[in-house]
Amino acid sequence: MKAQNPDKVLLVPVDFAKQTHYAFFCDGYGQYLRKPFTVRNDHDGVDYLVKAIEKTRTSKGIGSKAQVIIAGEDSASYTQNFMLLLAGHGYVTMQVNAHEVHRQAESIDSSTDKTSLQAIAKTLLNRNARELGTPDDYKQLREFTRQRRRLVHQTTRVKNRIHTHADRLFPGFLGSESAINAFSCASIELMRGSFGAVIFSKKPLTQLQRRLERLGVKNASKAASALKEQARRSIPAQAKVAKTSHQLLQGELDLYLALERNTALLDHEIARQLALTPAAFLTSIRGLGITLIAAITAEIGDLASAPRTDCINAYAGIIPKVKQTGGPESEAHVGGKRQRFNRTLKDYLLQAGNHLYLHGPDDLMDDARRRKAANKAVETAMARRLLRIARTLIKNHCIYLPAHLRRDTDETGARQRTEYIMKTWPAMLLKWKRLGLEQEAFAPETPLGIWRTNAQEIYEIELAL
Repeated sequence: MKAQNPDKVLLVPVDFAKQTHYAFFCDGYGQYLRKPFTVRNDHDGVDYLVKAIEKTRTSKGIGSKAQVIIAGEDSASYTQNFMLLLAGHGYVTMQVNAHEVHRQAESIDSSTDKTSLQAIAKTLLNRNARELGTPDDYKQLREFTRQRRRLVHQTTRVKNRIHTHADRLFPGFLGSESAINAFSCASIELMRGSFGAVIFSKKPLTQLQRRLERLGVKNASKAASALKEQARRSIPAQAKVAKTSHQLLQGELDLYLALERNTALLDHEIARQLALTPAAFLTSIRGLGITLIAAITAEIGDLASAPRTDCINAYAGIIPKVKQTGGPESEAHVGGKRQRFNRTLKDYLLQAGNHLYLHGPDDLMDDARRRKAANKAVETAMARRLLRIARTLIKNHCIYLPAHLRRDTDETGARQRTEYIMKTWPAMLLKWKRLGLEQEAFAPETPLGIWRTNAQEIYEIELAL
């Protein structure tokens, strides 16, 4: 946004609330144009604020709506529609970080709506704000991935409670040495209905074997015998305890199955959203799955728009903090943990770094082993390298190629690239086929689909779906 003079800019700081917001008007110098007033969080409130803005804009000779900036703290769910409606009127809508607002507050001991409003205005005048804009593919992807993360945490808690009740009814049934894999389809079905060590020990072997066969258990006869022997050795629960645990177990199993269904639906939608972005090219890297790539992409946004990866590294907390003072002669002190960073993004990046170390492309695995031998933090180092690779793939709209295939431009290099693409194509396609989205992911208008079409023409190969 450009203006000839700061007094030709209208700033509208807003302190959000569920029902009634506080706002005031000031110019680019911070001079009051209208003292604090209230605005209701509904359509009438938006109309009232728009009329007040237009009246002040006309009286102060502010020509363009683009020179009106409306800003508040990180938008909660109950303010998103309010801000999007104002953006639809042509105003610039921005959000300021709550931590920065707290730093600008005159007093940390007392806080009111008016003092918070002043702190928001100071933060905005310091240009510590970012534009809201309208929801895009990355914001929608973030909604899905963060919801999936919450569901996974809930599922873990539910599984722990299922373990508690199952261990009372049938000790060792969900253990590592059990004849049935824990939380497999067969395991879940056996726990539903009548379940307990006493019940399994009394059940005829042939009947148990037929049930395991219907549930798809391999070597059902051997598994049935092992299960009955395990039940015979187990210490049965007391009648009252068994009745209570059985009732609670059935409820936990219903909840677990519901969470698993919702997680599967989210996995499908996350993959569909990822296929619309250039970040889908990261699925060409061996060892990285769609869900992990989507989670990293959702937290970062459009990585291609970042001027360099250093700022992303700092945002993710995968580089140490730096402190330098005392003039240019003084050395910078590097070390210590950053206090402010995206912990969710750091978790995902470290997982990805570990995957590259264990299952990544050969050249990346060799690099990780060298770092490991030198006693370096492998996960962190590979996470930083992944960001550099990801930024290149997203900007150039290409799949991952080892270094020697990127350098060679002669006929031999072209033949080797062709062989590499043909070798990695099945694994890349399989990632999308598991979710039944190969046709959507490689549709002619998607980033992967455009690459596939070009690769087939350039290298004269067929990449069958």
